Formats: sequence, C-alpha cells, structure tokens
Amino acid sequence: MSSCGLSTMSSKYETVNINVTPSTLQVHGDKVGLTIDANFPEKYFAKNATIDFTPVLVFDGGEAEFKTITVQGESAIGGEATIFYANGGSFSYQDKINYSDEMLNSELELRATGKSKDKEAVFPAKKIASGVLATSKRIENTENILDANSEYEYETILEETATIYFLVNASNIRSTEKSNSDLEKLEEFAKLGNKTHSIEVKSFASPEGSVNLNDNVSDKRAASTLKYAKRLLKKVKLDGASNNELYVEKSEGEDWEGFNELMRKSEIKDKRRITKIVNSVEDLELRERAIRDMAEIYDAIEKNVLPQLRKAQITVRSYQPKKSDSTISVLANSSPNELSLKELLHAASLSTEEKNKIDIYNKAVQIHNNWKGLNNIATIHLNNNDLDKAYQHLSKAEKLSKESDEIKNNLGVVAAWKGQYTKAQNYFNKCKSSEENQALLSIRKGDYKKASRYFKNKKSHNAALAKILNGNNSLCNEKTAACDYLNAISSARSGNSNLVIKYLKSAIDLDSKYKNEASMDLEFIKFKENTDFQNLLN
Repeated sequence: MSSCGLSTMSSKYETVNINVTPSTLQVHGDKVGLTIDANFPEKYFAKNATIDFTPVLVFDGGEAEFKTITVQGESAIGGEATIFYANGGSFSYQDKINYSDEMLNSELELRATGKSKDKEAVFPAKKIASGVLATSKRIENTENILDANSEYEYETILEETATIYFLVNASNIRSTEKSNSDLEKLEEFAKLGNKTHSIEVKSFASPEGSVNLNDNVSDKRAASTLKYAKRLLKKVKLDGASNNELYVEKSEGEDWEGFNELMRKSEIKDKRRITKIVNSVEDLELRERAIRDMAEIYDAIEKNVLPQLRKAQITVRSYQPKKSDSTISVLANSSPNELSLKELLHAASLSTEEKNKIDIYNKAVQIHNNWKGLNNIATIHLNNNDLDKAYQHLSKAEKLSKESDEIKNNLGVVAAWKGQYTKAQNYFNKCKSSEENQALLSIRKGDYKKASRYFKNKKSHNAALAKILNGNNSLCNEKTAACDYLNAISSARSGNSNLVIKYLKSAIDLDSKYKNEASMDLEFIKFKENTDFQNLLN
C-alpha cells in the first residue's frame, strides 16, 4: 500500500500547483530570495507519506540549494506542514541563499523525494523559474573615501606675547617690569628675523572704581605700552618695527572676562557666588559695588585677583619661514629626514605619480610612526579596488590611532565593498560617516526606501538605481555607459521601447561589454522579439 501510494503521488505530481514569487528571482542585499506556495489537490497526499522539497538553482558549473522543507500526510510524522488526504492542502515556504554571478543564467527546479515507512521515491524535478535578476548589483562604488589631511599651511603665523603689570591707577611702565621674563622671550622671538605680520598692544584695567576712570586708565596704559613697544622692537631690530601700519592698539577697559577666569581658578571662598553676581548683574557699577559689599572676601580678591588685571600685552605675530614646493618635493625623495610630517604628507600630494606618492607616505610612516601615511596609502589601493592591500594598511593605521574618523570611514568602505554590511555599519556609526556612504550601504543591504529618501533630488547613477529598486523608475544624468545602461533598464520597466533602444545603443557605443550583458539580462526579456533590440545585439 505504501509503495502504491508513493507511486500514485509521483505519477500525479503534475497536479500539484507550484507558484514562485517573484516569478523571476532577484538579488537584494546580496541574497537571492524566493517564496514558494504549493497547493495539493484532494485525494493526492497519502496519509502515511512525507515529501522532502528542495528548491535548487542550477547553472553552468554548479548548483546552489535552498533549504529543504518536509511536508507530511495526516498520519505521518516529522513534517513542517500537514496535508490531508480527503481535502488536500497547501504550504508556503521562504528562503534566501548567497548570490554569485554564475546564477544569472540559471534554472530553478524543485526536487522532491517521497517517503513512506521504508519506501522512497524520487519525483520528477519541476522547473519553476528561470534566471536571476541582478540589477541591484549595478551599484557604483562612489563612497566617500577619506584622505588624512596633511595640515600643511602655505602661511603659518607664529606669535609671542609679553604681559606688563601696573600699579593701581598707574600707566607708567616700571623698570622691574621692563626686565620680566615675558619681555625677554619677546626679544628673542623678535631676533629670529622672521617677516612681521602684525604687532598688537592691548591694555586692561581692573574692575574697581568708576567705569570712566578705568577706561581712562586703560587708554593711558595702551599709549605708554605702545610707545615702549616701538622703542624695544626697534632696538632688537624686529622686521617692520618702524612701520606704524603694522601696529594695532586696543584699550579694553575693565577686564571682567579675565576676572571671571581668575575667579574660577582661585581657591577664594564663595567664588561661585561672586561669579553668579558677575554673570547676572548687567550694570557694571552695581556689579562692582555688590562684590565690594562682600567685605569678608573682598580682601582676597583685592590681593590675589585684581593685580593680575592691571596689565597690558604686547603680541608680535610673524610669518613662519617656508620651503618652496619644489624644495619640499626634492627633499622628500633625497633627504626626507629634513622634513616635518606635515611637509612629507604635503610632498606626497604634490606628486602625480602613484608609486612616488606611496614611497613618500611610507617614508612618513617610517620616520614619524604616524597613521596618516598608512591611511593615505590605503586610499590609493581603495581607488584601485585592491581591498586586501587597503585593509592591510588600514589595520596598521588603526593600531597607531584608535580615534581617527578617516580610518574608521575607510574600513567601513572596505567592509561594504566586501559585502560585510553589519561590520560596515558599525564603522560608519563610530565615525559619523557621510550620508551618501550610509545611503549606498542601504542600497547594498536592500533598504531601497531609505536610500531613496537620501537621493530624493539627485540624478546620479546610484540615485536612479535606488529609486528604480524602490519601484519609482528614474533616469540618471551621468555621461557614462553604466548610466545609459541603467536608463535602458528603467525604460524597460516603464515599457518604453524607443527609450530602451536609445539608451542601450548609447551604452554599447561607449562600452561594448553591454551588448553581451543585454543579451542575458532578464530586464529586457519582454524585448527579445523586438527587431530593433535584436539588430542592436547582433
């Protein structure tokens, strides 16, 4: 009876209705997914029988199996769905497998093996779909790859500041102040002989007494300090010391900002209360009076804070001497040890030869043990699509700098291009990668809705791809063969045969490989009998 049941089920296997969704398999997120719905007629499924169903994608050189589902008769055990003999029944099945390019030209067949007690029968294989649609794989690798900035400046301003302190309400510079260590440093800075950018004199008054009085004292301090600065800087032969246009004089008056800063750093009792008064009372006279009324602590303020606010500052700013680009380029190859890290990285950016760039970056790594050279070598390999070499250099760079956003971003790009989407997302999250990188990762993962929101008003190849995959046929405006081919796909989905031929012809004219791709691409299956389409591919 068991053998007879299996034999009957096998002979009537064609009465089982098998539907595959989508009817043409598609790649999304690097996976080929399918849904199978099977309906069994009444009086078909033997009560003690089971059937193992396995969808298999068959292609040249191999095959790939989806998971097996076991369906059982009403008296059998071990199945995932039960089909009754009298009324028949149905089951639904979903699965995904990893995609590979060989699957483009393939057939999906459903293999079935029936079992009943110790008997077994292989049913005829059913062809249930043809080929795989891989339009989602047409994404362009346009992620933002980040070079580490050399931070080299063609113009760098150096500065040195000397502070001179005054007695209460005084504006004359005391002899003791003229020999302070700050002024000695300023003199040494001036003697370097660099070209002067500017000379600034800024004066202040401590916030005690009337505002008008303090403003007047500040003005006098500025004038006396400016006069002194001119004599001093001429004496030490500062470049431009006699050029009055280089001098900037500023009288700041009462230095409440300095007062606040000193109070925050002090150990004075109730300093928070004082700071609150400074920040809440706008009238300067009332503010000062409120602080003076705190007699128990005002002595400490008068002794430790106010003297540091009776001051003037002389700041000399000079241009740092720079090597010419040609000199930097020569030294980078002949004597790299004579260059700073910034200069070496700058030298690499000046070179037009890839090998020379890498050589200079390697020297920067060897001499300065810095991550930037490794990162920038990795970006060169990324642009050449050499992911293994890029990853090797980024891994070394990461050991030197755990906080670099550039390294994390680029490691995320490597992971995305390798199909390691979770890893890529983790890297992008850590470095707050660009919105475009996130959008491209969304396409790769199959989240076309999210990607389309980002690309809403854009017309790039990847923008059009995201919209097409999200069900909104769109055209890109890049003048490339890939863009034209994608426009042909979009036109095919819209049923516009004229545009299909127009864009496909343009794509093939720019790159002949698209002739072969179009002949196999299931996007154009409805146009196989179109004479213009056939002529284009012959």
